Amino acid sequence: NLGKRLDYLIEYPYGCVEQTTSSAFPQLYLNQLLDLSPEQKAETERNIKATITRLNGFQVSDGGLSYWPDGGEADEWGTNYAGHFMLSAQAKGYSLPIGFIERWKKYQKAKALGWAPDSRSFYGADLIQAYRLYLLALTRSPELGAMNRLREFKYISIEAKWRLAAAYKLAGQPEIGSQMVAGLSTTIKPYNMMYGTYGSDLRDQAMILETLTLLGQQQRASGMLRTVASRLSQDDWYSTQTTAYSLLAIAEYCGANKSGNKLQFNYN
Repeated sequence: NLGKRLDYLIEYPYGCVEQTTSSAFPQLYLNQLLDLSPEQKAETERNIKATITRLNGFQVSDGGLSYWPDGGEADEWGTNYAGHFMLSAQAKGYSLPIGFIERWKKYQKAKALGWAPDSRSFYGADLIQAYRLYLLALTRSPELGAMNRLREFKYISIEAKWRLAAAYKLAGQPEIGSQMVAGLSTTIKPYNMMYGTYGSDLRDQAMILETLTLLGQQQRASGMLRTVASRLSQDDWYSTQTTAYSLLAIAEYCGANKSGNKLQFNYN
């Protein structure tokens, strides 16, 4: 259902920071999944540039991004997710608005250092922090003290553990990341959250796939790839973020595990 899922994202009447990000994020990686025509390449480039411009309008005075482009209070998950897209776009060669990343990093560092563990992890608080720490490590500015505090949190969730393991890999400590996920379950209880991280079990499994790819655990990653791909192949409805992150994780897996072999066949 690759084409159908992409069409849903591109045509979605997006407005909030999450939907705006989801519509463009997989388009950064389309050439790793499909052979694009020159017209399709030009269209995705226009879409990505337009999304970068639009997301800049969500940034508020403290450097975070609001849920709606109204200058309101920063949304922590939206700030993570949109910032991730912006960093990925920059890595692909797109120009970002001057000062955007610097202000965003300042907000993220302040939140990371000020975060304190609590027992409300079922609201996604620990996953929000783990994702934030992952992104700071992605910018080569890891906050190891905050990472260690979260790792020692007694009630840390499975989802947050997986995301934090990826942060350790990016921070130059892959052995800690591998230790954290050794024997760790890849099964997430079914859920759909309309607040907090706006996530789902499939979104979290896609993040696990991304972490396994990053850690180079190809055998476990291929099993998770089949899980995510089979669920996308069903006709079930998924949110924009779940759809986008699933496609993103699959594209990153394909990019890291390239094969020179071609399949040639006839079928009736």
